[in-house]
Amino acid sequence: MTAAAPFALIIDDQEAICQIVATALAGLGVEFATYLTAKPAIASLDERRPEVIFLDVALDQSDAIDVLKGLSEKRYTGIVQLMSGGRPALLEAVQRIGARNGLLLADFVQARVGPEPNDSKQGATSQFRERARMSHGRSIQD
Repeated sequence: MTAAAPFALIIDDQEAICQIVATALAGLGVEFATYLTAKPAIASLDERRPEVIFLDVALDQSDAIDVLKGLSEKRYTGIVQLMSGGRPALLEAVQRIGARNGLLLADFVQARVGPEPNDSKQGATSQFRERARMSHGRSIQD
């Protein structure tokens, strides 16, 4: 019996960011679903629980704080990977609220479309691999 592939949700109102994250996950053998708004993403937790959720903290049609509260209500126990294109004060507030709601928050990733490299992406990938290994008893490799 083979273990199911790890699963992730990507919640970002920018399709380009969704595509970048999705491409990286596909390269790691991770199954994923992308959502441009939060409400259907939260509802999808009733069907399948992801090991990690990539969450844009500045969604246009919803608030990341509401998403974190929804995840807490659904008793989500996986990793929440916060992504931000800036706005450090908002990111800090979201991190505090997520922690208060008992969510496992990974270090945030600066989500930008462009050539600017960011070492925190490697940290998030390592955390995801470790979480997937613990959940599925196998390692995810590049």
